[in-house]
Amino acid sequence: MHNIDKKVFISTGELSGETHACHLVESLQKSGSFQISAMGSEKLAALGVRLARDYRNISVTGLTEVISHAGHIKRAFDAVKAHIRAERPDLVVLVDFPGFNMRIARFARSLDIPVIYFIPPQVWAWKRGRMEKIRKYVNRIICILPFEEDLYAKAGVPATYVGHPFAATVGPTLDRAVFLSHIGAPPDKPILTIMPGSRKNEIARHMPPLAKIVAIMRRSLPDLTVILPLAESMDDRVVRPYLQGIPGVIPVKKSSHNALAYCDAAIVASGSATLEAALLKAPTAIIYRISWFSYAIARLIVHVDFIGLPNIIAGKEIFPEFIQSLDTETIASKALSMIDKGRWDVAGELGSIVDKLKKQDSYRLAADTIINFLEK
Repeated sequence: MHNIDKKVFISTGELSGETHACHLVESLQKSGSFQISAMGSEKLAALGVRLARDYRNISVTGLTEVISHAGHIKRAFDAVKAHIRAERPDLVVLVDFPGFNMRIARFARSLDIPVIYFIPPQVWAWKRGRMEKIRKYVNRIICILPFEEDLYAKAGVPATYVGHPFAATVGPTLDRAVFLSHIGAPPDKPILTIMPGSRKNEIARHMPPLAKIVAIMRRSLPDLTVILPLAESMDDRVVRPYLQGIPGVIPVKKSSHNALAYCDAAIVASGSATLEAALLKAPTAIIYRISWFSYAIARLIVHVDFIGLPNIIAGKEIFPEFIQSLDTETIASKALSMIDKGRWDVAGELGSIVDKLKKQDSYRLAADTIINFLEK
């Protein structure tokens, strides 16, 4: 236990980032005495963290979506700035959510408050101008992807690679038979898991094509079981209208790992869930759709061969990617082919991803990095 008593502000902007922040807070609390405040939701509040602002009305993706939420985002930014100015924390820790958090980094540094970025912006995907801002406003990076440490170090930004938290934390919580019985699914029928994303705008864009894909697949597999894991923060009323187009779908909460571990194929919106699918060896098709205007802008400024994290880490397409147009016949055909081939077809290649991510206590190492920084 370190004899340390410091004020730390943590900025998160959506569910996956807040989940990482919760584990980080638990590791910090085991190591010293901290006064922690945050932008978060009830998940962080349940750990005794004082909320400066709830993020849930600013958690969107895509340029047009951000513009439509500009008022909410400005109010959240103003509230966080006012909190930091009043509290003068010893450290600001940013978690993911780069569009918002890089502005917080700039503000904190204007007050001479140091900044650590845990799960930093994916500068390798964007024009490198963002790296200049990171070097200017961020004191240290804590990264979770194996190739990022060198990338930041070469750019003159101190960085620590702690391994990806998912490598040690992602796994089924129930036996297959128990899980299927618990959700009322037959044990001997093919299973498709669909994950449209955790944000409202992702569900609005992905659920209609997913409904069509399931209908097409059921022509060939009438007894197909469809499981829909929902984010804990998701109000069921948001997804209910879309379920009319997918009769017999089984919505589940707090069971995404089981749903991926025991499915025959999955269709997953690009994001951290695709990495969970890889770690759980689920044959997966990756989908993503934003507004066409946002997509046109992204094509100009994003420079990557793949958008799915498993493919980026592997350096090749292990999970097929379907971006923007989402041809439902093609995606349905690919998912049916995955079910036909079986989980073993991609298991070996997915194992190589697991090896690259290091199985270790990433949150403990991240907390140690923060404590060492504060002590110095």
